Amino acid sequence: MMGCRQLPAAHPTAIRPMAFVNEVVSDADIDAYDLGFEKGKESWWTRDKERDLYLWGGQSGNPAFGEEIEGRFHFYMLGVRLRIALSLGEWSRNWHVKPYVVAWGQVLWIDPPDCGGLDRRLVIDLLKEALIAYGRDGWENRNVPDRIVRFGF
Repeated sequence: MMGCRQLPAAHPTAIRPMAFVNEVVSDADIDAYDLGFEKGKESWWTRDKERDLYLWGGQSGNPAFGEEIEGRFHFYMLGVRLRIALSLGEWSRNWHVKPYVVAWGQVLWIDPPDCGGLDRRLVIDLLKEALIAYGRDGWENRNVPDRIVRFGF
């Protein structure tokens, strides 16, 4: 694609299974990535340190004010920070259900719309990989370790 940065086949960002982990963001990373977290607080992200990728965010919206609940995330890759919104699919309603199902419906939007010059398919593939590790909410997966993450996109 013209104008999109492509990764060479041997690039370390090539997709591999489950390199992402959920962890507390360090104060050094808050500075390095110019994150809006307060230092010394326990803020979580889903990160692949080796490939320099991260995802943070979660569900947002308040039905009491007529807002749809959706997933709102910041996704960083290849020096580009994207904002992404996802619709929710049908999730398990009870934490004790095994396996617990997390379902992301559709990509509602990506900002910037041109993915910052990145290949959209690569962005989506790596986003899915990050969301599999993110699971239900990135930090509380201890409550739903036996889970399935599904995608409608």
